[in-house]
Amino acid sequence: MPNPTFFNLPAEKREQITAIAITEFAEHAYRSVSISRIVAQAGIAKGSFYQYFADKEDLYGYLLDLLVEKKSEFFSLDSPDPQHVGIFAYLRWIAEVGTQFEHAYPELSRVGYRAFYLGEYPAAFTERANQTAGLFYEQLVELGKRQGDIAPEIDSELAAFVFDSILSNLSAYLLHRLPRQEQLHTDSTTTTTSMLTDVFGQVVGILEDGMSSQQRHNLAE
Repeated sequence: MPNPTFFNLPAEKREQITAIAITEFAEHAYRSVSISRIVAQAGIAKGSFYQYFADKEDLYGYLLDLLVEKKSEFFSLDSPDPQHVGIFAYLRWIAEVGTQFEHAYPELSRVGYRAFYLGEYPAAFTERANQTAGLFYEQLVELGKRQGDIAPEIDSELAAFVFDSILSNLSAYLLHRLPRQEQLHTDSTTTTTSMLTDVFGQVVGILEDGMSSQQRHNLAE
């Protein structure tokens, strides 16, 4: 976490440093990120930087925590109840809103893509993120079983693992399908947005076909 001196800065200066750091981490792999470039663009001394952050990893962790915070805020808006809409409709909503988030915060999203795809998460963040995602999907699977969305014979732990593995890796897959300019700009075309939503929808449909009580009942007849 940043030192208290960082939070004591005027809000405008904190936001400037944060924005410059996000761009740097979005544009470069972790090993190529330059603190010298960040401080030069921010107009601060390198010594001042180390009064704000312990090192590059500390700054990286701060940006990843910021990503989680912004996503949580974004997803809290008009969130449907999976008990009412069903868990697969809920997953489709997550996918659609996730796409909207990526268009609203393109560079911050790319920081997350780089961290995930290149395996550059700080160890503490990785452990926390894995535990949080795993628990979320386990609870969703149990809810799905209770309300008949998922067949009772499906192994809950395995289903949670499948949800986590597929849906978490889907963003990295899409990163390679999109042209570079559409990954980093908020004015991406309607066609691109539609394609992203369609891909997520297809994946959730595949999961639903394999796990839903009704589909498995139909196959057994």
